Amino acid sequence: MALEKESSPTGGDAREHLVAPSWGGGVPASGRLGFEAFRNGSFLGRHELSFCMRGSNLVVAVAVDYAVKFGPLTFFKYKLRGQEIWSGGVLVSARMQTNNNGAREFMSADLDGDALFVEGSKARGARAPKGSLLATHWNIAQLDGPMINPQDGSLLRFSVKALGDSKIADARGRTHMARRYALRGENSLDLWYDDTSVWKCLRAKAVDGSLIAYSAATG
Repeated sequence: MALEKESSPTGGDAREHLVAPSWGGGVPASGRLGFEAFRNGSFLGRHELSFCMRGSNLVVAVAVDYAVKFGPLTFFKYKLRGQEIWSGGVLVSARMQTNNNGAREFMSADLDGDALFVEGSKARGARAPKGSLLATHWNIAQLDGPMINPQDGSLLRFSVKALGDSKIADARGRTHMARRYALRGENSLDLWYDDTSVWKCLRAKAVDGSLIAYSAATG
């Protein structure tokens, strides 16, 4: 934990520090994951996650920014901001706010016994199935059960198939080997993780049929 900083967003003296590389669970040693996103080959935006320890809790900050432009005109904008809090390897709470091209959406999740109680713009307050995690993709454990849409709290169900190792290129053009997983359901996406379970790549089909592709910039 090479760096510590004072943080007091509520006027307290809570200390935050970088997550140790030994934390595991898909957390990169750098404490950051960053992706450049492309839509049909054109730059779309960025998806970033940062990891730090707040006391004994792991705090994961999520930021997604997309914009579809044609020349000086912007036809679509998407912004998501949120945070997950983990304790002892268990997700204990999450809050997400999204501006989906002008439409405001949200979700919240809090540990309730052995499952998450979820509310959202498309979810009435209810306990999610045991083992459900947010589909923020950084934690490979999400593949083991139902997923919660971080945009609106709705439940996502996929069939998951491991497709073996393949080469992927990062934002600098460097190639890496990573394990590919195909997720199929109402939506389809493929995710890649390296041999330490760190998220490395995404390919997905958007609702309009366009192809969304991620290239890792950090992590």
